[in-house]
Amino acid sequence: MNCSRGVAGPCRNPGHPGLPIEPRTGRLNLRLLAVFLLSTGCAQLPVETGPADFRVEGKVGVVEGGRSHAARFVWRQTGERYDIFLWGPLGQGGTRLRGDPQLIEITGRNAEPALSGDPRRVMRQRLGWSLPLAVLPWWMSGRPAPDGTVEAAEHDDEGRLTAFRQLGWQVSYDRFDAAGNPPAPARITAERPGYRIRVTILSR
Repeated sequence: MNCSRGVAGPCRNPGHPGLPIEPRTGRLNLRLLAVFLLSTGCAQLPVETGPADFRVEGKVGVVEGGRSHAARFVWRQTGERYDIFLWGPLGQGGTRLRGDPQLIEITGRNAEPALSGDPRRVMRQRLGWSLPLAVLPWWMSGRPAPDGTVEAAEHDDEGRLTAFRQLGWQVSYDRFDAAGNPPAPARITAERPGYRIRVTILSR
């Protein structure tokens, strides 16, 4: 390489006399620029496609007007798909709910024919009450659903989300499972005019 200090003009590459040699500082600046672009959003970030997978046991209570309903449950969530087994006091009955936000199938122990269709309609037809199954798994995980605007979010002194409004529901957490990392809600209440749902997690 024939390049002397103090000589005006770019250095020439001996293998390719017509091409100037790129200064070392230029190569370094290009590398720094690439790192900067990746760190400021040019890299593709993962997109959430469903709530976190979980298996929980607990109880649910629904109050509508002067009527109330209660059941125990085992709930398995895998992405958007749920598999929920419900039973009444002293183990009476037994109903299985399987599906996703758009379609549910309900089967029972008492030889009732299986029902399938829109989750809210089918739950009301078979059980007399319904759950917002498109968003409740997110709320049970301690997070608002990603597809609805969140309003009036509140946090406690430890920074945990304790209340918010979403899709016409007022959601609140008043108990947490300290064994989780981060702590997961242990009691979730979702209310809208004339309707209240309370989910209590007994084990995860």
